[in-house]
Amino acid sequence: MHRYDVAVIGAGPAGLLCARNAARRGLSVLLADSHKRPGAKLAAAGGGRGNFTNRTLTERHYVTGDPAFVRAVLRAFPCEKVLELLRELRLPFEERDFGQIFGLRPASFLADRLAVQCGDAGVDLLFGGTATSFTRPRTSPAFGHGTKNAFTFAVGKERIEARSLVIASGSPACPALGADDGLARLAASWGHELVPFRPVLVPLVMPSDWPLSGLEGISLNVRITVLRNGRPLPPDPEGIRSLLFTHRGISGPAVLTASCFRMPGDDLLIDFLPELPVMELLDEKEHGRLIVRNLLSRFMPARLADALCPDDLARRKCAELGKKDRLRLAENVHAFRCRPSGTEGMKRAEAAAGGVALSGLSRHLESLSTPRLHFCGEVLDVAGLLGGYNIHWALASGALVARSLD
Repeated sequence: MHRYDVAVIGAGPAGLLCARNAARRGLSVLLADSHKRPGAKLAAAGGGRGNFTNRTLTERHYVTGDPAFVRAVLRAFPCEKVLELLRELRLPFEERDFGQIFGLRPASFLADRLAVQCGDAGVDLLFGGTATSFTRPRTSPAFGHGTKNAFTFAVGKERIEARSLVIASGSPACPALGADDGLARLAASWGHELVPFRPVLVPLVMPSDWPLSGLEGISLNVRITVLRNGRPLPPDPEGIRSLLFTHRGISGPAVLTASCFRMPGDDLLIDFLPELPVMELLDEKEHGRLIVRNLLSRFMPARLADALCPDDLARRKCAELGKKDRLRLAENVHAFRCRPSGTEGMKRAEAAAGGVALSGLSRHLESLSTPRLHFCGEVLDVAGLLGGYNIHWALASGALVARSLD
């Protein structure tokens, strides 16, 4: 039996930073992961470069059951904390649109270098085996004459006992990389509320007969609003992002972000010219002689212009349109309403919403029902929008848990 102060399950950014920081505080730490190398999902983040954080960090950039708690964590661990970590690890980075901070080296370097620092701090690394056979805390003579609780589990033939257990195992998004919800379900079996996981940051599938089918390959900047029972949800904080038509529906940053809010049965309202009001374009004298379809095709791809123009208006001159026709055209362009039939699922999702509910945890992410059981990272009911928010949350929550361990 191997005994530790802390056992961390999951060697993504949350688990790695938690294990390193806990060991630097003098605790004996085990970090276990079923993969042979740390950061399996991290290696695919941000196109392989890693979008690690964002200059703009607010609770509005997260889907969660407890925005106030997320706000407190972000205030304690702002963007600069991640930049300090990148500098410490000697990982160069650059800032891109929307305040996104990308690495200039493969994202896997973050995991590899944190793993090296874990080893230097004395963390025992146990990779390539699945942790199983967990038991709830029990009295252990090895810790303080039988007065303290311990967790036990197995990794292969190794038996592990630890005073504190940290679950940093992620979510079921990207199952091809070995992701699953096994430890989230374990938490549920121990009495924690588990908000059902759903794919987010994922392309949306449209019905085969939707009016804009056949436009795959077209990309443009749009604003998307999610409608629930006809009412708009709070908008994407960044507003305008790119949309890409696919052979099955729509994708691109605007859609991936909308997928975080959208639930089955919700509608989307798409503004295809968010910075150019159609009514103003129609009022300009030099556009009066243009036919409607040609006017729109000056500001968007021609195939999309054809699809958005009502058949009875497409070949008419702009100057000939009455008020009702103008309003009808503007609604098609600025408030195109559609209902996705689904998503591309967990296999295409970059993250998952849902997870262990924050309501069952302390402000230090410790279980209220099982002392010394902690959670961090994507296993929690906190999902970030597109832009580096999920990796930032992983690091912020991992650092928070490490500070509370003893």
